[in-house]
Amino acid sequence: MTSVYLTKDFSKGENSDFFYLPGSELPGLIPKYMNTADLTEGLEKGFFFLNTPLWFKYQMVSASFRNFLPELDYRQHRRLFDLLMRNQQLAHQEQKPSALKGEVMLNFSGKYTLEDLRERPGIIATFHSGSFRLIGHLFVKEKVPFSLLVAGDGLEKEDQMVSEQYGKENLKSFGFDLINANRENALLKMCRELRAGKNILVYLDGNTGANGHSENRNLILLRFLYQRIRVRAGAAYAAYLTEAPIYPVISTRRWKYRPRLDFFPPVIPDRSTDRATFVEMALKRLYGYLEDTVKEKPWQWNGWLHLHRHAEIINPVPEQIRIKSMPKGTKGRYVMFNERDYAIFSTDDLYFLLRKKDYACFEIKNWRYHHIYNVYMGNSRLTVPMARRNNMEDLLDNGVLIEK
Repeated sequence: MTSVYLTKDFSKGENSDFFYLPGSELPGLIPKYMNTADLTEGLEKGFFFLNTPLWFKYQMVSASFRNFLPELDYRQHRRLFDLLMRNQQLAHQEQKPSALKGEVMLNFSGKYTLEDLRERPGIIATFHSGSFRLIGHLFVKEKVPFSLLVAGDGLEKEDQMVSEQYGKENLKSFGFDLINANRENALLKMCRELRAGKNILVYLDGNTGANGHSENRNLILLRFLYQRIRVRAGAAYAAYLTEAPIYPVISTRRWKYRPRLDFFPPVIPDRSTDRATFVEMALKRLYGYLEDTVKEKPWQWNGWLHLHRHAEIINPVPEQIRIKSMPKGTKGRYVMFNERDYAIFSTDDLYFLLRKKDYACFEIKNWRYHHIYNVYMGNSRLTVPMARRNNMEDLLDNGVLIEK
């Protein structure tokens, strides 16, 4: 946990005990990467209220919606989060190959088909969007030889799952293998597999996956929507070194959650350009396809659940008008909690204020938390003069509490 003792400047944590930098652990807080089944089960059972794991997840996703899609009205965030959880639930159910029994729409942009993936293997680049599990099921069904790049701590689980579902002998018959993305020789092994005539299925947003590790090696900063994010570049490096094509695939859900796989034109390495130029160009194009999906239906991308750990805010979204910018008023000027720009939560008798614009968490006093909580829940009709008399002027001045 990273923390610094605070000064009286609220931007650095006024009247708070500690300030937690974005991405740091909060004491006693839930794991940042929860089991999908736990999240969706909590949603179904109505566990969505303050100070539950689902509440904290929602607020971090809401902060990312605010920062990366500022055109979204914050009042849409909850509905989109519910749909995101539904998408996670469906993806969890689709781990079994029986999920492919229904019709899957395949859409190829350009003059190529699955046969091209057999004749000229390459990097199959995709994301954790829509019905992303069906991509692997499809390749197994169609006997398209491929290896899967997996984060180290998920390797054993993935190996057990695919062995149970397809049988080890069946997988070996068309050359299926797992590559540990956390090994130092992962790039070398990817190049060997490509030269041996096998495709490699890569989830490009894997650095935002369940393990939470995103080492600096092979990471580059890339413009994404309204901000920038750190993304892995290893797959694009491997394509450049082996001159293997990159086949972009985006999974989405259409009407009634019907899955569709969109295969976009291949990205062909150009060795006449330097490696860094090609890698940046390729990743911009690949993430551009994801951007189009996210803009249309934000809930389709599971990466929202982890985006705060890999974000770099370069275009701060202005906060709402603050009380201090308004003239002094009368007793009837009531305040409300600024839910668009802030959130509150508590755990293990610790109380926090989340500033969404930079994901910073401030530990606050018990009494202060409960004042904010009562305003947020509508249990307290607090006026501007009352808030000032109760030592909450900094909350007014910094836009945590705003005028109704």
